[in-house]
Amino acid sequence: MENVITYNNDKGLLAYIQFLASSVQKIGDGNTDRVFDFEDALDQTEMAQLAVDELKKIPEVNALFTERWLPAPFNLDDLAKLPEGTLGHVYAREMKAKGFDPYFYKKVPVVDDISYLKMLWRSTHDIYHVVAGFDTNGIGEIGLQAFFLAQTPIPISVMLLSFGMVIISLYQPTNFKALMTEISRGYRVGSHTPGKLIAQKWDQLWDVQVSEIREHLGMNSIL
Repeated sequence: MENVITYNNDKGLLAYIQFLASSVQKIGDGNTDRVFDFEDALDQTEMAQLAVDELKKIPEVNALFTERWLPAPFNLDDLAKLPEGTLGHVYAREMKAKGFDPYFYKKVPVVDDISYLKMLWRSTHDIYHVVAGFDTNGIGEIGLQAFFLAQTPIPISVMLLSFGMVIISLYQPTNFKALMTEISRGYRVGSHTPGKLIAQKWDQLWDVQVSEIREHLGMNSIL
């Protein structure tokens, strides 16, 4: 039999199994290193290249790939001085309140489209929480991944979604209903939001009201 995916010969499957094993009962513990290492292990999967190919069919996203745009450096204290309700102010307030470092993510050299997509996702991820309205706890994170998956089918979102369902169903079963509710909400909102979050140059929107951004993206009526 040819092309059989097994534990020994499929790097993506092996990485997923190792990720599950290392993360049992640790969802939402704040340690993101395992997530980034796992995402790196998915680089050579067929889905990674398919995700890039699909995204580049969207003119606005293809332009980002061509430009290799990433957000300009910023300071939370400066953003916090912007008017209330603006993206920068809300983002800075949330990050400060939770003690989050906006540059927490693992950096990788941008040498091709796949590495660029990873850096684009990593450097803008926390902004998605603010704009799409998902909490940063474990269940909220998986809900955001469902939103993102509906808009942008990248490997890490697929894996984190399935990971969340496995871990919570086995080790936090009382939270499973809440998880599925958030996954359902995330996928519904993502599917019905015409504007792609990954296509936005967020550093040009810091002084724009979050409500205006949601209106521009077509989100207000479905949140």
